Amino acid sequence: MTEENESSELVVKPGETAFKKTSLSRTLVSLALFIAIDYWIFKSWFSVLLLVTVIFIHELGHFIAMKFFGYKGVNMTFVPFVGAYVSGTASNLSRKNKLIVLLAGPLPGIVIGIILLYLHQGNYEHLYFQLAMPFLLLNVFNLLPVFPLDGGQFFQTLFFNGSRIIQLLFLYLSCGALVYLFFKLNNAWGLLLIAVLVLLRIGQVNQVHKVRKQLDEEGVDYACSYDDLTDAEYWQIRNVVISNSRVLSSKFSTEEQSADEQMIIKHIESVLVPAYEDDLTSGSRIAFLLVWIIAFTLPILQWLQYKGYL
Repeated sequence: MTEENESSELVVKPGETAFKKTSLSRTLVSLALFIAIDYWIFKSWFSVLLLVTVIFIHELGHFIAMKFFGYKGVNMTFVPFVGAYVSGTASNLSRKNKLIVLLAGPLPGIVIGIILLYLHQGNYEHLYFQLAMPFLLLNVFNLLPVFPLDGGQFFQTLFFNGSRIIQLLFLYLSCGALVYLFFKLNNAWGLLLIAVLVLLRIGQVNQVHKVRKQLDEEGVDYACSYDDLTDAEYWQIRNVVISNSRVLSSKFSTEEQSADEQMIIKHIESVLVPAYEDDLTSGSRIAFLLVWIIAFTLPILQWLQYKGYL
């Protein structure tokens, strides 16, 4: 009787808990740390508060869109020297929804920046110019078709989803572009840090491919969401994930659950391929592309007009 109870405990799939909840404390702590470090760098409360406001409005757009589309565990986290990001898990995967979520970040800031620059052009009040430039620079930069910026994810979702080779090519090109911009913009260290994150993403893509290849050989089905996994499938995938990672195999056992099982769940979710609703028609692709073109070029044209080049 005791042996049966122990074996049944081993095959129970744990529920998703910690990383599926929205945490206000996580946002506030990361924000406080971000403000403290940025003030130490800039020594100006005006600069810090302006930067935080621009980033917050950008990420709030992502946050609201993700909440609207029913994402689980939506969290906003500030990262010193980088900016911030919003994380969450889609309950109903849709390319159209993801594209809207990606555009919901930069578009509000670009609109605000255009209005502020227009007001500056009208009365030459320098404050409007000071406010406009961070909104325009940060959000237009974010629309660059370079992963992991919103623009890079936008183009990957719009055109390149599904092919690992194309995805890796896009990531390598993004990394190269970031390194080029790092030197071109007088050693902008934030870009180099993003390039490192892209390299880590390349490693993750290759690691996931390796795990999926072994699961295919063992006949384990991973074309589902976490909720749809059976207990047996969970443990099969879990053990393959652990055995293919030195870091995980040194920390986790393949025979029993860990107190930090949520970390394993994150890795398992990266392996799973849930059904993705490809709801993009040719017309909607063109429409999304036009929105990106307008959002990216309109501030540039306004700036050229302001400088007298147009």
